[in-house]
Amino acid sequence: MPSRSRPPRSTTLSLSHDERWTLHHVLLHRIEQEETATDPTDVDSPPLELFQAFETIDGGAVRFTDPQLEAVQTTLASYQRSTDWWELERGALESLLEHVTNALEADRLPAD
Repeated sequence: MPSRSRPPRSTTLSLSHDERWTLHHVLLHRIEQEETATDPTDVDSPPLELFQAFETIDGGAVRFTDPQLEAVQTTLASYQRSTDWWELERGALESLLEHVTNALEADRLPAD
C-alpha cells in the first residue's frame, strides 16, 4: 500500500497592515534581485516557496505553509542583518521575523 504524504502544515500569521506591506515589499525585493542585478549570476534564485509566499501575501492572505514560512524566515533574517537601506526597516523586520519564528516553533511543539 503506497504511503500518502501529508500536506505541509499551514499557519495564519496575525499581521498588521504595516507588517503585511513590509513583508510584501521584502519578498518582492528578494524576488526581483536576480532581475535587477548587474550580474545575475551573483544572485541565487529564490526558492519556489518564497514565490508562493509572495503570491499569498500579494493576494491578501496570510496563511502560509511551513516550507513557505521557512523561506520567509531565511529572507527576513538576511534583510534584518543587512547594512544597506533596510536599516530604516530594522524594527519592522525584527517584528516580522519574530512572528514567523514563533509560528514555526509553535508548529513544532508536540501535540498534547
